Amino acid sequence: MTFLKASKHMQRRITNTLRGAAVFASLGLLATGCSTAASEGSEAGDEASLSYMADDGTCESSPIDGIDWDAAHKFVAPFDEPATDVLATEPLAEPISPDTTFAFLNNGTPIAGIFREGLEQAANAAGVKFINVDTGTDAQSINAAMNSVVELAPDVLLDQSVDAMFFQDQLEQLKDNGTVIVYGGQLNAEEFGLIDSLGGAGSVQVNSEVLSASAIDLTCGTATEFVFYSVPELPSATLQTEAIETSLAELCAECTLRVVDISILDPSPADKIISDLQAHPETQFFISMADQFQIGLHEKAELSGVENARGIGQSSLPTNFQQIADGQQVAGYAVDFGLFMWLQIDEGLRRVQGMDVPYLGDWENVAQTISHSITIRNADEYLGGYVAYPGMEDEFKRMWGK
Repeated sequence: MTFLKASKHMQRRITNTLRGAAVFASLGLLATGCSTAASEGSEAGDEASLSYMADDGTCESSPIDGIDWDAAHKFVAPFDEPATDVLATEPLAEPISPDTTFAFLNNGTPIAGIFREGLEQAANAAGVKFINVDTGTDAQSINAAMNSVVELAPDVLLDQSVDAMFFQDQLEQLKDNGTVIVYGGQLNAEEFGLIDSLGGAGSVQVNSEVLSASAIDLTCGTATEFVFYSVPELPSATLQTEAIETSLAELCAECTLRVVDISILDPSPADKIISDLQAHPETQFFISMADQFQIGLHEKAELSGVENARGIGQSSLPTNFQQIADGQQVAGYAVDFGLFMWLQIDEGLRRVQGMDVPYLGDWENVAQTISHSITIRNADEYLGGYVAYPGMEDEFKRMWGK
């Protein structure tokens, strides 16, 4: 565990030496309406008056001086709104050639299997050839697989699972052959002369800002002691830690952020959180990198008498939505994984035709479209899973001439 004091001027650095991609859910919190931790008679907005946003979205207390609650609230508000499109509205410039080939790098992990399912479904809808390339996870097998990809010379290479650092020689050959490389969910696109795609460094930055602003918003600007539960195995852990630290400092220069690592392999992450909160009763709110960690947290908090188990996490699961609806979790941050995959195929099609891809680089708009803040006010709508844009398949088919 490390202590970090939020620093407004801290430099951001991107470190990605791990391979693979992962999608995990984060902890939501115990929601009890707008309760206050202050003793009777405390002034609203006083440092002793800690309060949390009520179920109806209102705040009982005023923000502490120096905390920009208005900015936080304004920033997160669009993430409560439904998506109005799928980030692209312009049809493709040309009909799709049935000979167009998409190759997908599959490292054999469970998450890569999910990637494949969504990408192949979208590729079939577009009427293009989809080739699954088994890469394995060790350097030798990746090298052999990438040699075969170079020989294949696909029109588009879909890489959401294998870091380009493992196939730099083949990468240059693919570029020379004119292969479009859709590098989704990776943090080091710029390092290899690639385009930052969905789930990359830009997306991580915005998602971190959403989580930080939500922490300020949901505590009504009255909290200053926060903890971030990071997942050290994820390539984005370092970037997200620093982005949360910086964005939190911009809203609250005097706020303190602790950082605690919880392994994705931990058999009982909720117990780890309870132990941490017991050791740090001063903690007023947490941010988690994996909302699945909070499943069952409410019961454990009640049994142990922990009263400060309140927070928000990302990639929430339907179980998290149910806990939020039941008042057992404060909030979650969901992503429509299906839309993410269809957009990866859309990016490849547009770039093959030399078209502009309107959503690349517009990461705040991307996040507002494929992600959503989940609270007790809307959790009932998503108990079966979060879908950002119902009917998205028909919209993509329209744009793809299908």
